Amino acid sequence: MSDLTNKDAEQDSKLAVLESKIESYRERIIALEGETKDVSVIDSTLENAIRRIEMVHQRIDRTEEKLKQVEQKVLENKIWIQRASAVIGAVVTVIGIIVAIPQDADSKEIDYGRYGSTKSEKLLQFPRS
Repeated sequence: MSDLTNKDAEQDSKLAVLESKIESYRERIIALEGETKDVSVIDSTLENAIRRIEMVHQRIDRTEEKLKQVEQKVLENKIWIQRASAVIGAVVTVIGIIVAIPQDADSKEIDYGRYGSTKSEKLLQFPRS
């Protein structure tokens, strides 16, 4: 019987060792679960942050598109203003030229300087032969 008793004692000691190992594994698992809870909170926080960053990137992209559209409109307006100013300048020049031209050339007297006669006097003079 001593063989059976020895085997029982061996098995009991092995069982005690296994039970102590299982208990240490349980403690480790519980500790890891506690750490994993924090990790899952961090994961969800990171996921939320990533979503927010993606939304900001989308807003930036939309803003860049709108900025390009505004720049295009400003360029078109600049070209339109340049053309309008050229037309206005031409109209003002033509009006100035029209105003500067005498309406009745015979009624205006033009002084020819040292001869002392005016255009109307010269027109009235007959050529001498």
